[in-house]
Amino acid sequence: MKKIIIKRFLTKLNLLPLIEQVNFYRQMFKNRKENKQFKLENPDVKLPPDFYMYETFQLNYKKFYTNGLPTAQWIYDHVNEFKTLEQANILDWGCGNSRILRHLPTVAGDTNKYFGCDYNTKYIKWCQDNLEGIDFKLNQLTPPLPYDHEKFDLIYGISIFTHLSLEQHHSWFKELQSVLKPNGILFLTTHGNAHKFKLTTREQKEYEAGNLVIHDFKKEGNRLFSAYQPESFMKNITQEYGLKLLKHIPGKTENNQKPQQDVWLFQKS
Repeated sequence: MKKIIIKRFLTKLNLLPLIEQVNFYRQMFKNRKENKQFKLENPDVKLPPDFYMYETFQLNYKKFYTNGLPTAQWIYDHVNEFKTLEQANILDWGCGNSRILRHLPTVAGDTNKYFGCDYNTKYIKWCQDNLEGIDFKLNQLTPPLPYDHEKFDLIYGISIFTHLSLEQHHSWFKELQSVLKPNGILFLTTHGNAHKFKLTTREQKEYEAGNLVIHDFKKEGNRLFSAYQPESFMKNITQEYGLKLLKHIPGKTENNQKPQQDVWLFQKS
């Protein structure tokens, strides 16, 4: 909660962009030797520019590249409990620099078609220029998506709703439901109870009442714009848009690690 108070103070002083630059150069300096070694050992691995990587993950080349494979496997394993992914259309909604999506064909197989979209023009341009076998398209911060009605068997969005307003929650759930095939699966992660400690006392009361809580330190869609989703909020809004809950895994905080996000699997009715 103290961090939130400090962020609000820095926002009023318009100092957050400066803090972001300082953190970027701090990570660059901290990881310089390890990153150089990774490039020497993996000259053929294509990596996005440093600041793109910092904005979407962290500035560590090895972790950026190798972490994506087990995450892709993690998504596949959860979905495979309910749906076999063969000759399927799969969309990474908010793919960023494709940290996860670039590995998914290795995990899920080459009978599927893979798609990635993001509202960040720079990220999509880098993915289109550097990653083959995946169809990348630019979308806007608001719907619609550049895809046909009922196109996808699986859509996943990792920490995307965590940066959207209440209005955009409604807009995007309606759109995602539209581009899902009947019985298609929507896989999402959100800020649940494990992240509640980041809220002020007043905000925690709002959260406990089942209301979405927003921290708008920067513009919507940016990682410093944060949304916190109570369990009841997620269940109510997804039911409103014709999505059936298949599985919910509350996030945990273990061994003093960063709090995990909640995992949700929904199916189009």
